[in-house]
Amino acid sequence: MKLKLRVIILVFALAFLSFAKAQDNASTIEQQIATIVENFVAENEDESIDFESLYDELIQMAQHPVNLNIATQENLEAIPFLTNVQVENILYYRYRFGTFNTIYELQLVDGLDMTDIRNVLPFIFVGKADEKPEKLYFSDVVKYGKNTLLLRLDRTIEQKAGYIADADGEKAYLGDQFYNYLKYRFKYRNRISAGFTAEKDAGETFVRKGHIGYDFYSFHILANNIGKFKTIALGDYRVSFGQGLVLSSGFGAMKSSMATNVVAHSAGIKAFTSTDENNFFRGAAATAGFGKFEVSAFYSNKNIDAAKEEDSFATFYKTGLHRNESELLKKHTINQQIAGFHTVFNSLYFRVGITSVYTAFNADYLPETSGYKFNYFSGRSQWNTGVYYRTRFEKINIFGETAALSFRHLATINGISVSPVSQISLVALMRYYSEKYDVFYATAFSENTRPNNESGIYLGAEIHPFRRWKISAFADSYRFPWMKYQTDAPSFGNDYLLQIDYVPSRYVSMYIRMRAKDRMQNSSSARQATPIVEFQNKKSLRYELKYASGNFSFKNTIEANAVGKFGEKWTYGFTALQDMSYKPVSLPLTINLRYHFFEAENYDNRFSLYENDVLYAFSIPMFYGRGSRYYINLKYEIGRKLALWLKLSQTVYADNREEISSGHEKIIGNRKTDLRFMLQYEF
Repeated sequence: MKLKLRVIILVFALAFLSFAKAQDNASTIEQQIATIVENFVAENEDESIDFESLYDELIQMAQHPVNLNIATQENLEAIPFLTNVQVENILYYRYRFGTFNTIYELQLVDGLDMTDIRNVLPFIFVGKADEKPEKLYFSDVVKYGKNTLLLRLDRTIEQKAGYIADADGEKAYLGDQFYNYLKYRFKYRNRISAGFTAEKDAGETFVRKGHIGYDFYSFHILANNIGKFKTIALGDYRVSFGQGLVLSSGFGAMKSSMATNVVAHSAGIKAFTSTDENNFFRGAAATAGFGKFEVSAFYSNKNIDAAKEEDSFATFYKTGLHRNESELLKKHTINQQIAGFHTVFNSLYFRVGITSVYTAFNADYLPETSGYKFNYFSGRSQWNTGVYYRTRFEKINIFGETAALSFRHLATINGISVSPVSQISLVALMRYYSEKYDVFYATAFSENTRPNNESGIYLGAEIHPFRRWKISAFADSYRFPWMKYQTDAPSFGNDYLLQIDYVPSRYVSMYIRMRAKDRMQNSSSARQATPIVEFQNKKSLRYELKYASGNFSFKNTIEANAVGKFGEKWTYGFTALQDMSYKPVSLPLTINLRYHFFEAENYDNRFSLYENDVLYAFSIPMFYGRGSRYYINLKYEIGRKLALWLKLSQTVYADNREEISSGHEKIIGNRKTDLRFMLQYEF
C-alpha cells in the first residue's frame, strides 16, 4: 500500500508541476484518433475491434477534409466526433442560412460547442459552395499520385515454448518468432486508391510444402466519383449499410462515453487495407447514383478458415494464425460466396433503404446443437434482408432498421434522438434480436458481440450545464431469452455510465468516469449437476487528466474497480499510469513514454488500456495480477519521405508467478519484453 501511495504522489506531483506551465501545444490528428479509440476500448474491452481500418479512414479524411458547404449527410456522418443530431443540425443550418463563411460559424449551430468544433477541425474546411469534382485525367493521377510503402517487424524478446525444440529436435511452431508485414498504398486525392498488404504472424513460416511467401495477402483498387458511379471497388473491400443488422464489415455502433453517438454511420463501400484476415469481402462492388436514389451491388468469392470434416464444418477459425500443422489444416478449407444489393432514397428530411444479402458455402455448416449454440444457423446458404430509415422532424430524429433471416427470424433496432435546447442531447434506443437471427456479417448495437438473442433499451444523454463542462451518461438494460456463452440459462443485466468532463482551457482537460455493470453468468463455485446462474456486479471509477507544457504533453490516469459475486467476497483492482510525449523544435522526433502499475486480484478485475504505438498498430494489452509496465515509442522523420518508428515495451509481474501465458505461448519467468520497428517511405 505504501508503494502505491508513493507512486500516486509521484505521478500527480509531476502532473501539477507541469500544469502550472501549461502552454500552447495543439493536439495532433493521431491524438484525436487515440481519444476515439480509448473511448470505445474502455466500454468494449472483451470485443475484437478493427481499429486499423478506422485509423486509416480517418487519416485519409484528414488529408482530404470535407468542404462544409457541399458536404452530404454521409460525409459528415463519417466523422466519429459528430452525433447524428449534430450532423442534422449542420445540414439544417446550411439549408436555412446559406453557405458557411468561416469554420467558427459552427458555434451558431445548435448542439455544437468549442470542444466539438476543435475535435472536427482536422476533418473539415470551408470552401466554395459551387465546387465540383475535378475531371479525372490519367496524366494527373500518375503525376500527382502519392505512394506509400510500409515495413513492420515485431518480436517478443523472451523465448516462447512453441519455439523451443523438444527431445526429438521438433518445435511446435514451424516459423520464427518475428511478426512481419509489408504494405504498399497508392493514393490520388480522395478519388483513386490502390494497394496491397502481405503479412506473416509470429510462428508462421515463409517456406513450407507447396507455399513460399507471406501467409496472408490482400489487394484493392477503389475509385470514387467516376461518372454516375459514386464508388467502384475491385479486390478486397468493406461494406456497411443501414444500422448494421444485415451487413456491416466496418466499424459499427457500440457503447462508449460518447453517450449519444449510437447511430451506425452507413459507410457504404470502402477500401480494405487492414491485416484482419476475416472481416472483408473479395471480388467487386459498385455504387451508382440516379438523382435521389443510390444503388449498390457487390459480389465476393473467397476461401475462409474452418475445421472441415468430409463435407461439413462445425466452427469457423478466425484467429488468422497458421503456425503449426493443426492450424494449417484449417486454412482456406471452405469457399464462401456472397452477393448482395442495396438501394437507398435520400431527401433533406428522410432516408429509406433496403439491403439484401445471400451467402453460400461449398460445405454444410453444422455447429453444435447443445447449450447456447442450439439456435445457431446451420446449412449451406442463408438469405437476409432488411429495411432501414432515418427521418427528421424539427429537432427530433427517428431512425431504425428491421431485418429478417430467411423471412422468418426477425431483428429490429429503433431509436429517437432529440436536442430540445443546444445544451442538451438525448437518445433512446430499443432493440430486439431473435435468438434464431444468426447473420455472418451483421454488427449492430448490442451487449453481445453480435446482434443475436437479445432485447434491450438504451438511454443516453449529454448535457452542457456550464461553459467548459459536459456531463455524459447512459443506462442500458438488456435481456437474453436463451442461453449465452458462460450463462446456461436465460438472463438479464444492466449497464450504467456517468462521465463528467471539464476543459478549463484548450491545453488542459480532465474527466471522471463512474461505471457499473450487473450481469448474470454461471457460478464459478457451483458443484451441482445443473449449473447455477448468479449475478456479477462490477463497479469502476476512473480519473484522467491531460495537459500540455511547451513541447511536452502529459496524461495521468488512475482507475479502481470492484467485483462482487453472490456468496463470495468482493475482489478489487487498481491501476495508475503516467504518459509523457515530447516533440523538440529542433529535431523531427516524437517521443512517447509510459510508466504504469497495476494490481488486480483476479481476471474479473482486469484492465484493458490503450497504448501509443507505431503507425497503424493498436496496442490494447490486458492486465491482471500485480506488476508494472513501461514503454518508449519513438518516431523519427528523415527528410520528407522517410520516417522510422521504434517501440520497446516490457511488463514485469511482481506476484510470484514463474511463467507467463500457457501452452505454446508460455514464457518462463516473470517478464515479457516486446520490440516493434516500422519504416514508412513516401514517394
